[in-house]
Amino acid sequence: MKLSLKLKGIILGTVAGLAAIGIAFAAGEIFQTKTRLAVASGGAEEALVIPPAGTLANRGYKLFLNNCAHCHGADATGDEGPDLHGVTKSDAKIAGYIKNGIKGEMPKFGQKLSDADVKALIAFIRSLKE
Repeated sequence: MKLSLKLKGIILGTVAGLAAIGIAFAAGEIFQTKTRLAVASGGAEEALVIPPAGTLANRGYKLFLNNCAHCHGADATGDEGPDLHGVTKSDAKIAGYIKNGIKGEMPKFGQKLSDADVKALIAFIRSLKE
């Protein structure tokens, strides 16, 4: 069975269009800023508050999404890693965890993130309310 050139073009165009739509949906899921709801201790739901644009905490939020959210959850309430709301450890201790990791629990980010990046991440963590 031999298909006409016109029919081949229609089929190819349809497949390419469907592939483009699939890629667009996948990219939207990956790059969309997620603000999943976190269940608070009282049972009420509250959304993650994104720090204001241009602040150190907002820069930290963006770094968090790219480096930490896959373990700590996009809303920082924990998943594979712990909940980061209301952390009471010192900034120096948090910086040490980020840079050096925790053996068997958290990877090292000292080679990937600068000191300024670590400070921004800490500012974001400090912005999280319990």
